[in-house]
Amino acid sequence: MEDQRISVESRTVALVLSDGTRLTGEMFLQLHGQHQAGMQRVGEVLNAENNFLPLRTNEGVKLVNLAQIIMVSVPAKTEFDPLLALGEEHSVRVTTSVGETLDARIYVNLPSGSKRAKDFLDQKKRFLLFNIGEMVVYIARRKILLVEN
Repeated sequence: MEDQRISVESRTVALVLSDGTRLTGEMFLQLHGQHQAGMQRVGEVLNAENNFLPLRTNEGVKLVNLAQIIMVSVPAKTEFDPLLALGEEHSVRVTTSVGETLDARIYVNLPSGSKRAKDFLDQKKRFLLFNIGEMVVYIARRKILLVEN
């Protein structure tokens, strides 16, 4: 039987865990994303059915429990799809379960024609995409305490 390997690339990310721990390392992404042309996005990995995220750090590979991740930050230039900006833009302030408050932008253009911030937050995804400066920040929906428009 032939050994089959999936070609992967790595992407540097910063994580905040539910106990406040901050980790920086490299995530592994497949060269072909499941829902778009080109390389897989960090958001696809975070919203997949896996429960643990392999993260290569200076100390070696760590398997991080996705249920314990509050947020994952990645440079927008490598992660943001310009087609997302076609939605209605909302400026929001997000407070996470570790007490961190972030000013962010979201773009809402859901298939049902919904364009409210609440519709964006009610999506069935595990991690939601927020734009903060030059970063894309995926925040765990269940770890969001409060969102203000």
